[in-house]
Formats: sequence, structure tokens, C-alpha cells
Amino acid sequence: MFKRLYYILLQRFYLLSQKNKPCQGKVYMFHNVNEDHDTYAITKQHFESFIDHLVKNKKIVDIRTLVEQKDPNNVVISFDDVHDSVFYNAYPLLKEKGLPFYLFVSNEYLNTKGYLNEDMIREMLKDSGAVLGSHHYRHALSRFMDDKELRVDLLHSKEELEGKFNVQIDSFAFPFGSMYACSKQNIKDAAEIFDYVFMTYAIPYHESYGKVLPRINMNDSSYEREMK
Repeated sequence: MFKRLYYILLQRFYLLSQKNKPCQGKVYMFHNVNEDHDTYAITKQHFESFIDHLVKNKKIVDIRTLVEQKDPNNVVISFDDVHDSVFYNAYPLLKEKGLPFYLFVSNEYLNTKGYLNEDMIREMLKDSGAVLGSHHYRHALSRFMDDKELRVDLLHSKEELEGKFNVQIDSFAFPFGSMYACSKQNIKDAAEIFDYVFMTYAIPYHESYGKVLPRINMNDSSYEREMK
């Protein structure tokens, strides 16, 4: 309990220390796109409104473009876990507009109730700008895994996803993605396997972060803020 509180406070101080850095792009993280109104959900209506807002006012790009161009108008769209509501409520709009987006899949959730199945992923990879990434083999807190266990997990996830879908997996998003969830060593280990590593620090991207990227969680509450 005390350790968790320590890292929560440490992350808050870190975010405060970063707030004056200029925005050089943003990465948005979605989970459920449905009517649940919980911490990890955004309604379909709000999702569609937000994407329309981004198309009109920003540039939705891939990860490499955001990192290399360092343009405050560049944004990346990503989904974690990934729930089947993404296939039904988000994918049609993203496909219609020809937009790139990232699916960070936990292997253990694949083909289970409420999450994407292999056919859904194959359809999105074939017919849209979807890019597949890893979200751990198990949806676990990396900080409490030893280095060897973590590397085995990350490699297993990468190799299995590459084998199933015949794609190159070069991006990884930590489950939970906070300072409490993953250590500096965890980040270093992941960066040795993947080109891009994603956290859940709710701040814009800055070049000093390199290829370890913060992400802004998008739900109905943050929707109001990001639409301003």
C-alpha cells in the first residue's frame, strides 16, 4: 500500500516537472468504446465527435512520424487490451476516414469473451490503417516480474502475434503503464525488444522522451478537456 502511494506521488511530481515542456505531438489511449461510462470507456458518440475534431484540427499519424517530425499538431490513436467494442464502434469510422491506429493486444485476452478475436484483427489489418502491437502476453504488472520472466513474456507475446498475423511487431504498451506498474529496468528491457515503448503518463510527447512515449487516457471525462 505504501509503495503504491509512493509511486503515485512520484508520478504526480514527475508530471508537474514536465508540464512546461512544449507539446511535440500527443498519443491518445482508448479502451472501451461503449456506453459504460467508466474510467476506461468513452461513448461511441463522443469517440466519433473526437475523431472528427482531430481530423479537422490535427494530423492523425503513425508513431514514427510523430517521433521524427515533433509537430504539436500530430496525434496518434491507440487502443489497449483490445475490447470487441473497438471493432464494432470505432473501427468502421477509422476505416471510412483512412486513419492509422494501433491495437495493443494482450495475448491472454485474444479470442476471449468481450475482446477481439483473430478474425476481427485480420480484417482490420487487411482493410484499414490498423497496426498491431504487444500489450504483454499476460496483462500483468511488470514491476513484480523478475527480468528474465519479463523478457520471456515480452518475446513470447511478440513472436506469437507475429506468427499468427504475419506482421512485424515493433511497438509495445505496458499494461497500466504507470511508475508503480513498471520500473526503469522494465522500460529498458522492453526497449531492447521493441522500437517504441508506451506508458500512461498523461502528458504530450517531447523529444527528450525518445522512443518511450507518454499517452493520454481517453474516456468521457478527458474527452471534454481534450476537445477544448
